[in-house]
Amino acid sequence: MDKEKIAAVIGQLLKEKDLKLFDVEYHKKDLTLAVTLDEKMDMDQLEAVSNEISQLLDKYEDELPDNYFLDVSTVGAERPIRNEDELIAAIGEYIYVKTKENEYYGTLSSYNDGNMILKVKDKTREKDVSIAYTEAKKVRYAVKF
Repeated sequence: MDKEKIAAVIGQLLKEKDLKLFDVEYHKKDLTLAVTLDEKMDMDQLEAVSNEISQLLDKYEDELPDNYFLDVSTVGAERPIRNEDELIAAIGEYIYVKTKENEYYGTLSSYNDGNMILKVKDKTREKDVSIAYTEAKKVRYAVKF
């Protein structure tokens, strides 16, 4: 079974429970099927959903790898920002951006014409840093301490 079909099957189950799927990945190296939910849940809720996903996938055992580990988790506070729509939704939020040369933590103040403007601390003052979205290797929310 391919990733899209797995995501569709799991996504339908979650939709019936008013839950949102964030991502599905299969890691061949350690035979892990990682299912990430876009929800805030406690461990008991997560365990219950994980059990339901496991039971659902048992119906497709002929289409799945023989031995795999199911890892169900939530996206967490430092969720990745995967595309420009999610980046626009993150305006005003504290984020982390990694480029080839630098790493930045700051508040995303705007995004226009492919450029992110971050307000970052430089010692005791704030300054604006412009980063081309195409230059970003990683963008995610960050926890401010």
